[in-house]
Amino acid sequence: MKDPQTRKQIPLDSLLVVGLWYLLCLIGLLVILVLNDGKFIYTLDDPYIHLAVAEQIAGGHYGINSVEFSAPCSSPIWPFLLAPLAGLSIGEYLPLVLNIVFGGLTAGILLKRARTILPGSTAGRVVICWAILAGCNALGIVFNGMEHSLQLLTAIVVVEGMVRITEGNPPGRWFWIAVIAGPLVRYENLALSAVACGLLLFSGRPKSAVIAGAAALAGLAGFSLFLHGVGLPAIPSSITAKSQFTRTGGIFSGIWLTLDSSLMGNRGTLLLLFTSALAVIGLAAGPKTPRGKAALLLAGAGFLHAIFGTYGWFNRYESYIYGATLFALFALIPLAPSLVSPWRPVHSFAVILFALVISYPYLKALPQTPVAANNIYCQQYQMHRFATGWWKRPVAVNDLGWVSYQNDQYVLDLWGLGSHVALQERLKGGGQSWSWAKDLAREKNVGLVMVYESWVPAKALGWIKVGELQLLGDCVSPASPQVGIFATSPELVPEIEGLLVDFRKTLPAGGARILTRTEALAARNQNAPSPTQHE
Repeated sequence: MKDPQTRKQIPLDSLLVVGLWYLLCLIGLLVILVLNDGKFIYTLDDPYIHLAVAEQIAGGHYGINSVEFSAPCSSPIWPFLLAPLAGLSIGEYLPLVLNIVFGGLTAGILLKRARTILPGSTAGRVVICWAILAGCNALGIVFNGMEHSLQLLTAIVVVEGMVRITEGNPPGRWFWIAVIAGPLVRYENLALSAVACGLLLFSGRPKSAVIAGAAALAGLAGFSLFLHGVGLPAIPSSITAKSQFTRTGGIFSGIWLTLDSSLMGNRGTLLLLFTSALAVIGLAAGPKTPRGKAALLLAGAGFLHAIFGTYGWFNRYESYIYGATLFALFALIPLAPSLVSPWRPVHSFAVILFALVISYPYLKALPQTPVAANNIYCQQYQMHRFATGWWKRPVAVNDLGWVSYQNDQYVLDLWGLGSHVALQERLKGGGQSWSWAKDLAREKNVGLVMVYESWVPAKALGWIKVGELQLLGDCVSPASPQVGIFATSPELVPEIEGLLVDFRKTLPAGGARILTRTEALAARNQNAPSPTQHE
């Protein structure tokens, strides 16, 4: 029997960083389950696009519908990671498990570096680690259910490897994996891979820089060749649909608009401040020193996001670059021993205040995370249930995720992420002409349409509104609290209305309701003023 004094104890900082990370994730999960009647749902509809594609990959196809190819995912690799469990009932929970683990690994890397910089202060290590995690919304993106937690992890691994290089140490095997595979997680990681290769080049390792850079580009080129081989453009439709460069039609105008949005928005301005701080550190250390080179190159990565990247969409797009720049600031800034040794409460207070300022939008959104998940449960998940359990025929939507997931029927995506033809037509008309949508719906034998009327002019296309799914309570993550439900032909109106009346009996109480066409007309007539009221 071991002496209790010789037993290995878990370090306190591990409990307060990594342990607390898993505890907070568990609390978030439990709150979502309580709000959603025991059903776990992500905070956005988008992860179900990845899950739907993963289902097709598991069946030997790529896209949303088995009869055609499409590329609705911004991440080349994420759907493939989900594919092994796509056919199982637990498959929809795999993104959550992966994200929690990836976040825990990120916290562990931050803590390991903090132990090197602040070996004598548990409080200092804990406070700084949580400042970085909060500053890049690490907890919030877990419940988004997409690849952003993995993107953040690869970004942190790249920065850690670059810091090791400045110290004269090997960057580690995971550095090479992150540099090469990072762009396959999300295209934006190409900026970090580029600056990592730049540091290798300027550190006297040109062969390693060329091999790693070529491998990273080869991965993206291979994916583009695959898309081209199945008759699709080289870039996924989700990127084309959201890019400033698509809207402006030129690279320079796109860069200007993206930089303008960075300068005008608080998230972009903050990123440019981080970038400027790294540049100052690099210049102060000396551009020819290893630390100076790393700081200036990482500042360049931040600037690349400012001119090519975007922000928001439930606080997920900037997470990786915030994490990378914040970690770089912490790891590369020359901390004066007289200021931090010993670590005092005033230091913790200063770091906490800094963290509160930079992470305020994310901290403000955290209490809304369970509400956002409940929104998806009450809107998109109910649309999925109606499409698969009641209608059981082809359907058209503008929000693709849940309706396409675990649905064997054809799903026409009018916004274009899941249909290259629809995306081409929508962008061609600048969003003004939608006549193509009616032709495409007829071609795909679509009888039911469920769309946001502010996005798709369904009435103008001659479709008949049969009802409306209304989200009750606060609307956090959906684009609209109302979904219009339409029939594409008059003869389908009675059938769809009857199905809606039956389906609404199963809606979550207090979360959503369905108002049918007949009821809306009756309510309108009842509220209409009498002739005497006009006089």
